[in-house]
Amino acid sequence: MNTESPANLRLTDPSCRHLRLGVVEVAVRSAVPEVLDDLDALYGECRRPTVGPGAIHIEARVERRRLWTRRHYAVWADGAPVYIPHQRNEVFPHVEWGVNWRVMMSRNEYLQLHAATLVRGGRAILLAGDSGCGKSTLAAGLMARGWTYFCDEFALLDPDTLCVQPFPKALCIKAGAFAAVEQLGLPLRRRHYAKHFKGPVGYIPPVAPRRAALTPPCPVRYVVFPQYISACRPRVTPMPRAEAVNQLIRRTLNHRVFEDRTLPLLCALVRGATCWQLASGPLGETCDVVESALVDDCSVSCSA
Repeated sequence: MNTESPANLRLTDPSCRHLRLGVVEVAVRSAVPEVLDDLDALYGECRRPTVGPGAIHIEARVERRRLWTRRHYAVWADGAPVYIPHQRNEVFPHVEWGVNWRVMMSRNEYLQLHAATLVRGGRAILLAGDSGCGKSTLAAGLMARGWTYFCDEFALLDPDTLCVQPFPKALCIKAGAFAAVEQLGLPLRRRHYAKHFKGPVGYIPPVAPRRAALTPPCPVRYVVFPQYISACRPRVTPMPRAEAVNQLIRRTLNHRVFEDRTLPLLCALVRGATCWQLASGPLGETCDVVESALVDDCSVSCSA
């Protein structure tokens, strides 16, 4: 078994990919060729010749404990084994999640919320919710309409300014949303991926990740809690800021780091934002409702 530390990855190794994803740098080495193909397809615009000392190092290995045993796969993150995918089509999703896991563990200079984030006109919208609420599909819909995409999984907030930072990962889309996403004209890469309880998934490359990386950190102007309801007529409902804070506390990923600072930071965040509950249905109609509500809110704010 290869025991070389990820910190010793050779920069000229053809099995390596070095990526700059907004404020996060990642180095990936893979013995599984499909993983490298997927990285090139999804993050070609993010490739860099090297990464800095604070980069996350991920390795996808093919291992065999005994000559007569079946080979298996292992994903290592910053020198430690983190996942043992059983099938080849599970490796890339676990590489992607390995990056997320290391961000959660190592980038504690940011207050981290489980939310998708996008930006338009210097203002950020934060789509917060649990898995299955439809935030990734909605983020794809807004991205297709020209919103600057910051992230699908994380809101990385500077605790001093409460501005959100870019981390443009590929959007992970469940099989049930494939048709809606493809109707948007977005490229959807699906190589029969499987991801634990999510089942079959596909990936959308981030649109204009360099533009996201060059976009200054933005204040959060809208906090939205979407919930997908089949055959629902989309609508937004104002949410009290106190309830929004309670919901965000549940979705703070590094509460243990900020401890007593978490509540005051979240209160300050929602104090400067409009908070909504969103009942989402068909993707196009849902995007129309969100954008219309934002326009109406901006008009009211400007006239106040």
